[in-house]
Amino acid sequence: MSYRVIFDEAVGEVPPSAIDLDRVIARQRRRLRLRRLTVVGAAAVAVGAIAIGTAVTGGHQRTAPPVAPSPTVRVPPPGQGQTFTPTDHAIFEAMSRVAPGLEWIRQDRAWEGSGVWDSGASTTGYTPDGYLGQGRVRVGDRAGYLMVGIPLDREPLLPCPPKQASKASCAVRTGPTGETIRTGSARNRDDMFKRSPTGFTVNRSVWVARPDGVVVNVSIMGEDEDPPLTEGQMAALVLDPAVAAVAADPLRGDERARRQLIDSWVLASIQRQNPGVTGAEGKGPVFGANDLGAGWSDRGAENRNTTDTYWGYGRVMVKRVAGLMSVDIRRGDAVPAGELGCGEPDPTRTCDAAAGPRGERYRTTTIRRDGATVERQIEVRRSDGIWLRVTLASNVKGEFPMSPARQLGIALDPTVTLPGR
Repeated sequence: MSYRVIFDEAVGEVPPSAIDLDRVIARQRRRLRLRRLTVVGAAAVAVGAIAIGTAVTGGHQRTAPPVAPSPTVRVPPPGQGQTFTPTDHAIFEAMSRVAPGLEWIRQDRAWEGSGVWDSGASTTGYTPDGYLGQGRVRVGDRAGYLMVGIPLDREPLLPCPPKQASKASCAVRTGPTGETIRTGSARNRDDMFKRSPTGFTVNRSVWVARPDGVVVNVSIMGEDEDPPLTEGQMAALVLDPAVAAVAADPLRGDERARRQLIDSWVLASIQRQNPGVTGAEGKGPVFGANDLGAGWSDRGAENRNTTDTYWGYGRVMVKRVAGLMSVDIRRGDAVPAGELGCGEPDPTRTCDAAAGPRGERYRTTTIRRDGATVERQIEVRRSDGIWLRVTLASNVKGEFPMSPARQLGIALDPTVTLPGR
């Protein structure tokens, strides 16, 4: 079922935006995505995952106004192994000013060790396209699911349709510094929570488009007809200086999102060099069996992914020939010492060193056992200080899923790199 179908069924009639929801829907990766869907529930995620995008490697810069003193910031308890990002903390701080009485509460029937606030990068395919945070909140006896999305797809907001404007379910106004603020609400039958005495719930949403192009969305799915946040509070959350300061680059400091970005570059390069390539194991939570990215991982070596290093691997298959591929990227002082020469001859190895089209030095090394080539390594040292190694292992018959030329194409691809610090 598509996101739009789930959204329509869960929310009902909500003012549309100019942003293509299907194109930028938050589709979380592999285990992380599955965990998020379990924690929040499919319908709740659907309502919350509204048009979000990213600015991983840069974005508009904006000087935020001074932040007013706030009451004690109420931070939700993190889940097992969870680390909050600067964007998360900005939301928590802003919420402490906007709604001091708000509590972050665990979802009913949540699994042990789950977090109260679930957040991170959403993805289009395997490419991070924005920040999404979501969790259950309560003010007094009023409860609901809060969702915050910050998109890269910064298209202008459409005006309210006349029918919804006449019903006061959609309104547009101008914010204090020229922002376009669109608010909307919808009343729906209580098919999910089963707690509303009237049998209906109310959902509210606020979209804010800043003059610099940054767009932020906040929505609350109430568990009855009185959601815990008003539209005014939700708009104030977006306009709060703490949120305004991080909204132009919402994934800064998110190491998982950074790794996902590099993953997407690596996978795209593999696909360009090898049309029809698939993964050789695993089933992706979104894209189905044999999807290339579903089996791409850093399991067992997570600490090798830092600001200056990256390592990922997975089994790839071309025309029914499979092999294990890994990509290792390092910057500056993290690169291995020495030049990319071949050294003394070795009967178990063959070596070839040459220069690339952009002045790179590269070395291709093949390792042989029992007369068959079982591994091929291509190392590249670029003029910008990046060192990269693409390793491919053969199957048990000594067959490789791709030719040396295609593997070299991946190693020399300038898009396979590390993002800026």
